[in-house]
Amino acid sequence: MNEMQVIVVGLIALGVSVIFFYYTDIVPRQIENREMDVIISLGIGLLILVVDKRQHHYLDEIIQTQHRTTQEIHNMIKKEIELIDEIRQKTNKG
Repeated sequence: MNEMQVIVVGLIALGVSVIFFYYTDIVPRQIENREMDVIISLGIGLLILVVDKRQHHYLDEIIQTQHRTTQEIHNMIKKEIELIDEIRQKTNKG
């Protein structure tokens, strides 16, 4: 599940729970709209935190893959340089 799907599912769950608690009166009457806004904001913040952690992991994998590729290219270049040096030495001797 990608990040956008996680956000959409989380927002839908948050909306359904708010509507459920609003119409069933399970939440005490003392909770005001301002407090409900804080609860909703904290829920959205938690969703963003989860998505950010997943994105960080994804970016870390990309960086490691690029690092491996760069190392392989570096090793290939080193081998080519060694081969060129060997050819130069053979041509200078002959």
